[in-house]
Formats: sequence, C-alpha cells, structure tokens
Amino acid sequence: MYRRILNHLNPISHLGDKDYSFHLALLIPLITATILEVVANEILNNPYSVGIFAIILFIPQIIYFAFRFGIRGGVITALITIFYYSYIVISRNAPPDEQTSQWRTISALGLIYLAIAYVIGWLKETIDNSLENESNERRRLQAIVEQLPTGILVTNEKGEVVQGNSQAEKILGRKIRKGLIAGRDTHPTGRVNGRTIKPTDWPLAQVVAGKKPPQGKIYSIINENDKVTYLQISATEIKNTKGKMIAAVSIINDITEQKEMETRKDDFINMASHELKTPITSMKLYLESLRKNIERNRNERAIQVLDKVKQQTDRLQELASDLLDVSRLQTGKLSFSKEKFRLDTLIEDTVKELQDTTKDQPITIEKNPPLLVFADKFRIYQVLTNLITNASKYSPAGENIAVSLKREKDKAIISVRDFGIGIRKDQQKKIFDRLYQVTDPTEKTFPGLGMGLYISKQIVIRHKGKIWVESEKDKGSTFYFSLPATKR
Repeated sequence: MYRRILNHLNPISHLGDKDYSFHLALLIPLITATILEVVANEILNNPYSVGIFAIILFIPQIIYFAFRFGIRGGVITALITIFYYSYIVISRNAPPDEQTSQWRTISALGLIYLAIAYVIGWLKETIDNSLENESNERRRLQAIVEQLPTGILVTNEKGEVVQGNSQAEKILGRKIRKGLIAGRDTHPTGRVNGRTIKPTDWPLAQVVAGKKPPQGKIYSIINENDKVTYLQISATEIKNTKGKMIAAVSIINDITEQKEMETRKDDFINMASHELKTPITSMKLYLESLRKNIERNRNERAIQVLDKVKQQTDRLQELASDLLDVSRLQTGKLSFSKEKFRLDTLIEDTVKELQDTTKDQPITIEKNPPLLVFADKFRIYQVLTNLITNASKYSPAGENIAVSLKREKDKAIISVRDFGIGIRKDQQKKIFDRLYQVTDPTEKTFPGLGMGLYISKQIVIRHKGKIWVESEKDKGSTFYFSLPATKR
C-alpha cells in the first residue's frame, strides 16, 4: 500500500501517461494556501509571516504539477499561487507605496511562474508523446513479429533475450522468456550436423561475442528420439548511429518439410533415371540390329527413319543421364576420376565429334595452344558438349560457333561463342540454376529441361574453377569456364 502511494505520487513513474487531470493541481494549492493562512493568523498571529513560506511551498508545487499533469496542471497551480499572493496584498491593508511594490513583485513572479509551468509542462507532454509513439511502434512490431511464420530472437548487447515470438518457441522446443542467455539457453538440444555443438558456436551467441557467423547456414539437428530437424539460421547485430552494437537478432526457419520434399524428389529422379537407362539401352541394341537387317535389303527410306529414331533415342538417353547426374549432385554422389590430359586435344576431339551433328552450323577453333590439366576428362568433355550444343540450339542455321582456349597465369580458360539470340541481363544470373531455361520474347520454344548448365556449373566448381557468361540481346553469347592448369 505504501509503495503504491509513493508510485502514484512519483512523477517519473507517470512519464508516457497522458491522463492530464487537473483536480490535484487545483486542490493541493488551495489546501496549501488555507494552511498558510491558518498558521499565520491563528498560530503565529502574524499575517505577514507567510511570504517566504508561500514561495518555498508553491514553487515546488508548480514544478511538480507541470511535470505530472503537463501544461494545464502547471498553469492552474501557477494561477492559484498568483491569486493567493494577490489575496495577501489585498487582505493585509499595506500602505499604498508598499502595495505598489508588492503588485510589481507579484506581476514579475506570476510571469516567472507561468513561464516555468509552460516550459516544464511542454517538456512533459513532448516526452509523453515520444514515449507513446515508441510504445505504439513497439506494440506494432511485436504484433508483426508474433505473426511471422519465421522464428525471431532478439537480445541486448549482453546476449540476454529481450524478445522472441511463439514460432521461435515452437521451432526450438522451449519457452522463450526475457533474460535467457543467447546460445546457452536458446539453442536446441541434440546433435547438430552429426556432432554436439557448443552453445558459443550458435549464430546469435557468435554475434554477441563480436564474431561474424555464416548467414543462412543449415543445421541438421538430431534429438534423443533420432528425429531429424533442419533449421536455416541467420544472425546479425544491430548498431546505433555511433556504430556501437545495441542488440542482436536471429532469424530461424524450420525447413524440415522442404528438405524432406527435396529428398523425395531426388530419390524419384534417381529411381526414374535408373529405370529409364535399361529400356533405352535395350532399344538401342534392337535398333542397331534392325538397321543391319534393313541395310542388307538396301531400303534407304527405312534407314532414314531408323536414323531419326536413333537420334531421339540418343536424346532420351542423354536426358536420363542428366537426370541421374542432377540426382547425384544433390546427394553428393557424383564421382570424379581425375587424370592429366591435354585439354587442347580434348577440345579438338569434341568439336570434331559434334560437328557431325551440327552440319548447318560450322564449329571453328579460334585458338587452341597445348595445355595440360589435371581433371576428370569425361566430365570436362560433358561441359564442353553442353556449351557447344547450347550454342547450336540458340543460334540460327549457318551461324558460326567459335571455341577458344587460352592460358592466364595458372588457369586454363575455355570459351564458346555464338551469334544467336543472346541472353537478357535479368536472365544471366539464373541460367546456371537447376531447371532454368532462357525464354525468348518471340515465344519460340527450345528443347531441353534446363539441366545442362546447372550440371556444367557444378562440375566446374568441383574442379575449383569458375563458369560465367557474357551476352548481349540479339548479338549472341560467350560462355567461359576456367580450370586449374598444370605447370608447363
């Protein structure tokens, strides 16, 4: 009860409270004036003894009520004080000269009191408005954070949790409350990525410690029941205008369902690819046998038809191989068998082989110096084939395709240039994504599933190289990829 009364009287505890009542500001000064009159006339029997006491008692009241109830509270207290001083002058019947002096004093004090009441009251109301706006922003932010499908954790500069939403509690499997220590009290239990992770290794704890954690890193968490949960976590610091860290925030996404869907999809692609390879191989054997029989009878028309069927069968086989490679890349099972070989010789052999399938589009080798690399020969052949066949597919008949090889320091750089439709700027960053195909504004369709460049990029990356494109719309494209070159 005692604390509640003190808290109610304490003006600091009412900052942000815009309940600007004037009853206390009216009542307390009136009671004070009445007490002063009783003391002066009944106890001290000296009506002139209240002057200094009035100043001592009323100035703090003006300041208090201005800070407690704003401009209105301070001005009301100041006016009552002025009225009481005026009453003293009138009721004491002082000589005219003294009254003139007293009225001047009251006028000066009244202006000072009103100025003090207004300034302090204005400061009070300004602070209240700022605190109210801040409180409203905090509530809005809290409502937004609470509705997000993503887990959010916010700590202060010491790493103590100051805010968290229900989604974070659901993902982490624990109650989030203020005062918990980031990492020690907030990271999930169980083995993380196959090992026990220290609380200090958790992204939010790393940020608080001044380290830079990886963004968007995926953690696989295995709990006591061997259930696997995949979490994608990012964390960053929040700085003030002076660059000092004042808070840290972590975003946590549960991507378990997405990972399971990707696994099922990859399993399906892997199974479908394996299942397709067997009938395709059998079809090719039967077609070869049938072609030999037809050649004996010299049926040219039938041979042409069989050649078309063989071409489509080869395409189907390539598609099955690409599907299988994509599946192996996703699961990390694509094997590499590296050896030393002449890259310039591989380019010549690949161009010679593909020229038979692109008779309407000449393939020329502009520059091809002797160059030795240590790589998987078949996989590099696969990259070359993908780039050259793509150049053929997106170029009009009769246009040249140019292949070039050069050495830059310790790198071998291969380029394949065409003069076809080109690639728009907004598509150039996406063409190496899985299942992405370049679109043509003319609505012309091109065959393929958009796996060749994705596979090529992954192969080059596994060889510690880079792959990129330079293109201009309607002026063609040049694809480059680099490989580590061996010493001369």
